[in-house]
Order: sequence, then structure tokens, then C-alpha cells
Amino acid sequence: MKKKPNVFFLVTSLLFVSVAIKAQQITGDLKTFIQQTIDSAYQKEKVPGIFVAILNDAKRNYFNTGFANPDTEKKFDSTTVFEIGSITKTFTAYILMAVLNEKNIPDTASIIYYLPDSVQKNKNLQGISFLNLMNHTSGLPRLPNNLKIKNVRQPYENYSENDLYAYLKTCTPKPDGKSNYSNLGVGLGGVLAERIAGITYAQLLDKYIFLPFKMVTEANSVASSNNNSQGYYAKDDKTPFWNMNVLAPAGGLKCSGSEMLSYLQNLCFPQTAFSKQIIDELTTQTVSINNNIAVGRGWHILLKKDEQPVYWHNGGTYGFSTFCAFVKDSSSAVMIVINQTGKNSVSDLIGITILKRMLSEK
Repeated sequence: MKKKPNVFFLVTSLLFVSVAIKAQQITGDLKTFIQQTIDSAYQKEKVPGIFVAILNDAKRNYFNTGFANPDTEKKFDSTTVFEIGSITKTFTAYILMAVLNEKNIPDTASIIYYLPDSVQKNKNLQGISFLNLMNHTSGLPRLPNNLKIKNVRQPYENYSENDLYAYLKTCTPKPDGKSNYSNLGVGLGGVLAERIAGITYAQLLDKYIFLPFKMVTEANSVASSNNNSQGYYAKDDKTPFWNMNVLAPAGGLKCSGSEMLSYLQNLCFPQTAFSKQIIDELTTQTVSINNNIAVGRGWHILLKKDEQPVYWHNGGTYGFSTFCAFVKDSSSAVMIVINQTGKNSVSDLIGITILKRMLSEK
């Protein structure tokens, strides 16, 4: 949520990985490779901790270095809860598509008819479709200009649904045909899913993802757990989990490594025809960034000739830098967590490096 995913960095990373793996000449099996990779990053970056969860050949493995909570010297494990940041957007895209499909509403339909009557008066919103919200082509800004921050460590906690509607009543979107990252747009997508379905965002997550995907626990507010990781804004500068209020669909989820692997495994291998339809739609290219990067619905797509597409997203809060990726119809997925803000370049590269290594062994 904190930073726009740097798609150009991911392309550079992918090109770098094929050289870097050979240059490092790290020997041993995959587990050794992963542990050495994160140990090296930990020593270089001086972060509190790094956690990796992988799905490989239907087997789950977890790796850690440093600490989930340096004060108690508690390590990350499969049940440690962390903020996933903007990876939340992929969950929101899934539930929005699920709701639209069940209600027989095309995602190319205008959102204006599903907003409150007072907001519908702003005809500048007529041209925005549900698809535009999911692939960041709505022309809505990154964040609304009426977001007033009262607590610098909780920038979104006071931004309500009424504030969102007040902004939408007078805003003028500026679409240019390109994908311009908008937390506001995806947050609005979550609100619209609630309005159409008639249930809360948390209930939508339970109905369409957490229960059918067999994810154990989750909520769209602070996760209820006595095994939370401690996030850091900087060295020795602790920061709390975000309460994102109405913008929670853009970046407010908290998960464990085990839960995220359940999520990614179901994306790799859908268990129902309904889920497969949704995932196929989410991973279909809708707009191109360049020859190597495209955007689907909620997911970014990494493309390389003669290789399977990699579907990925990253996230950043004031306490965490995260990355996840998967390859469809495979048993290859990865989740990376660093419990310090501003380390997405590191988590992205670790994730791509590990995933490429897994795929090279297939």
C-alpha cells in the first residue's frame, strides 16, 4: 500500500536473476539455496527479520532469519501474523469478480449505478467500470485529496465511508488509457462489492476465500492473534498494524505464512469450476505496461518468451515489505515478508530469485 509496485524493477530483477544465481555459485539443494539467500540479504540489509513460505511440488516449507519480534527474539513460523499490504488487492479483485459473476453484472459495467444516489449525480464517474478499478485504469488518483491524517502511524484509520462518498461527489477522474496505480480505486472496489452483495467485506472474504480455501483465520481489521510479528518503520522504531477503515480492501489484511500458502495453492489449482472461472479472469491480461509486464485484474503479470507467466503482487505498510507470486497449473508459489518498511526492492528480488530457482528444477 505504501509504495507503488515498481514493475520496471521486477523486469530488471528477472533479467538479473539468471546471472546472479550462476555468479553466486550457491551449491546444495533448494532449501540450502533459500536459506543462504535470505541469510545474505539479512546481513546486508540489517533488517529485523525475513520470512519465506514456499509451495513446491505440493509441499510447504518455511524459512526465516532474524526475528519476527527482536525484543523477545521470537522467530517467524508458519503461524506468525504479518501485514500483507497491497497484496490485499488481489483478494479484493477475487471477491469483486465473484460478486459480479453471481449477480450477472459484467465487469465492463459502469460503477455509477451501484453508488449512493447522491454520488450518482457526479456524471464524471459514468465512464469508470469495475474493470477499471481492478486494473488501475480508472483515472482516480492514488489516494483521495480529502484524506486528513491525524495520526502519522495510522494514516487511514479516520477515513470513513462518508469521507469516500464526499470525495466521489465532486471528483474528476483523469483516465489516460494507462495503468496508474490507485489505492483509492481498489478500496472503492471493495466497497462496491459490499453494496452489491449486501454483506461486509469481512463476510465476503469468509464466503469466497477464507472458508472455501481453508484459510484458518483472518479479518479486515487487526488480526486476532497472540503470534503477531512486530513491524518496524526503521531500526528500533516500532510501528503498529494499520487500521485502514474504508480503504481496508486496498491494503488492510493480516495473514500468516500458512494462510497465504493456502491462498496461493488454491490459485494454482482451483478446487471448483466457479473458482477456476474467477482465477482465469483475474489472470487474463487486460492492459500492457511493456513487453515484460502486463496487468490482469488485481494481479501483475511477468512475461518472458518461452516461459510460463508469473503472477505477482507486492505490498508495503509502515511496518512490512511483502511479495508473493505463483505460476498457474503448477505447484510453485512464494511469499516473502520483511518486517521493516521500504524494503520492497529486497523482498521482490528474493521472491523472484527463489521462484525462478524452483521453476528451473521442474
